[in-house]
Amino acid sequence: MIGAAALALLACMTGVAHATPSACGERLLPPSPRAATGQRAVAARDLIELRDFGMMFDSAKRPAFSLSPDGRYASLILRRADPDTDSYCFGVMLVALDGRTAPRLLDVGGEFIQAMTDPYGVTGVPSGLPVTEPPIWSPDGTSLAYLRRDKGQAQIWRVGLDGSPAKQVTSLTTEPRNLAWSKDGRSLLFTTRRLFDAGVAEIEREGRSGYLYDERFWSVAYARPTPRLPLPTEINALDLATGENRVVTADESAAMKGDAAVGFPADAGASATSPSGNRAWVASERADLPRGPTLLRVEADGKSVPCTSSACREPIAALWWSGADTLYILRGGNADNGGRSALYRWRPSAEPGPRLLLETDDFLPGCALAGATLICARETFTHPRALVRFDPATGSSTTVFDPNPEFAQVQLGKVERLTWADRDGVRTYGDLTLPPTHKAGERHPLIIVQYISRGFQRGGQGDEYPIQLLAARGYAVLNFQWPADAPEAAAKASEEAAQRVRVRNWSGRRRIFTALEAGIDTAIARDVVNPELIGITGLSDGASTVQFALNNSPRFKAAIMSSCCDEPNVVFNAGPGYGNNVVQGVGYPPAGADSREFWRAQSISVNADHLRVPLLMNLPDGEFRMAQEPFAALKAHGAPVEMYVYPDEWHTKNHPAHRLAIYRRNIAWFDFWLLGLGSSDPERAAEIARWKAMRSALP
Repeated sequence: MIGAAALALLACMTGVAHATPSACGERLLPPSPRAATGQRAVAARDLIELRDFGMMFDSAKRPAFSLSPDGRYASLILRRADPDTDSYCFGVMLVALDGRTAPRLLDVGGEFIQAMTDPYGVTGVPSGLPVTEPPIWSPDGTSLAYLRRDKGQAQIWRVGLDGSPAKQVTSLTTEPRNLAWSKDGRSLLFTTRRLFDAGVAEIEREGRSGYLYDERFWSVAYARPTPRLPLPTEINALDLATGENRVVTADESAAMKGDAAVGFPADAGASATSPSGNRAWVASERADLPRGPTLLRVEADGKSVPCTSSACREPIAALWWSGADTLYILRGGNADNGGRSALYRWRPSAEPGPRLLLETDDFLPGCALAGATLICARETFTHPRALVRFDPATGSSTTVFDPNPEFAQVQLGKVERLTWADRDGVRTYGDLTLPPTHKAGERHPLIIVQYISRGFQRGGQGDEYPIQLLAARGYAVLNFQWPADAPEAAAKASEEAAQRVRVRNWSGRRRIFTALEAGIDTAIARDVVNPELIGITGLSDGASTVQFALNNSPRFKAAIMSSCCDEPNVVFNAGPGYGNNVVQGVGYPPAGADSREFWRAQSISVNADHLRVPLLMNLPDGEFRMAQEPFAALKAHGAPVEMYVYPDEWHTKNHPAHRLAIYRRNIAWFDFWLLGLGSSDPERAAEIARWKAMRSALP
């Protein structure tokens, strides 16, 4: 029998609770649209309780929805958070693409499914992000299959379009992923990793005589090892008529799905094949630079067709063939192109190069071709994700499903995209949000949010810094997009080798921070920012930039981190696997070495004797141990620092109650340290008293 401690590795995948289906049905269905007024002040719940589909931080490579075989419908998994119950509602939404028929909920229920990672040789570590695989259509277009978790276990479910109740079709004891239909519609294919579960049981047995402390430990979170890699993934075929489930080979799976052997290169990114056999794919421009620039390659009528247009260079997000010979190319936004997405059309056998159809600052996280039109998920600066139809002939768009029509009633700050180049010529951009009541001549305190900015200006990477709420409080907010890698790092064959370049003299961090400072100067030059009142925030890589900023610049007056930290203790705190990687692969000094000079530019603990910028840390219980050294060092030197630890959380926090608390605490922190404001909320009284004591103790 697997003990309670061993089950922790499996239980952590369960995540937050879920609300009842009846209540969820009401919460998930969008209200009827009303005329946009933009008169109501934005509230924290407006952001936390948005109806979402797809992954909040996804790209066009991860579909947020799926189209029916006849192109008449889209299906998606809609979710909505409820901070009062600390839960989520989930539902299978059917959207008619005619723009007239009301959307339907085909199923309601289920729990949050954690996306899992295998960092640095350990296995099964939750990321905090949801699994967002959309429902998949049966070949005849009459039913949908999808993942749903209940009572801590994900299963495969199926629902028809005829109004009959959804049915669970598996009784698995392991986690299914990557659903697909067989071509004949008789079977469902999916992947599992059964040896992970077997490994958990083996670890329980090992514990009776003690665990060998080795590369299996992720000790920043667990006091026990994780199952040892490699853990092969099995492909399963479920016969829907008999319920029989069997393991099949990759070739058998491809044959069952009817996948044609099109022969794309192993390193191909986006790819597409036309009915006539024409091919298009994205691959590295040079074989000796697998992480370097990419290039579109096209074969039409059996011949290679060169393309010298900039449209055929990175970043290409998606490709589609319309008919036999028309290729659509979707280019995504990046730091070099100012974050602008663009759609092109090209007939390689008849035209010299692609023709631009539309270009936009909007974020398009996934599109699919439906007849002669393109269906896309779209976010604007001031409106959350919706489904729209693009007419490639004209570039015009029509909304076919808006999950959050009531958001049009909310008063929001104006957003402007700023682009710039720093002193070294490194280009990037940021999105500057000003208060809704901004008037010419006003200069506002500035908050820096990081490190990817695209689409709806919600809360930055990790969604902990509510941009529009901060703007409503009178702040200007610059959502900063980190720049592209330096050429030397991009030329390396592996991420580990690239990281070694970035860590040398902290050149990667210097590159990012230099670009950020240029963005701050760009915002200041617009005469809308008070240069004496700047706060900085960040999660993950953004948190590392916060560290570097505090150590290398005097311009920041308050800071907040959502994860922490690059410090001397990381070489042993996270476990031997991570320690070996950062020492042997990346170039960090080994444990026990005199490493103060190496860490001088980055470490908070090494510089704690003189750091006095007020620092708030909101950390998950799955990672907070990485912050113990810098927190203790700052405390020992009398610096104003406070750390909160949130239970059952990982790198990206997902509990709605925690996100609401973090929103409010972050605003209160900046109000206190940048504006000198307290709070009339009695629940904040003890907090404000501590902060006042910290401020009084400063020299």
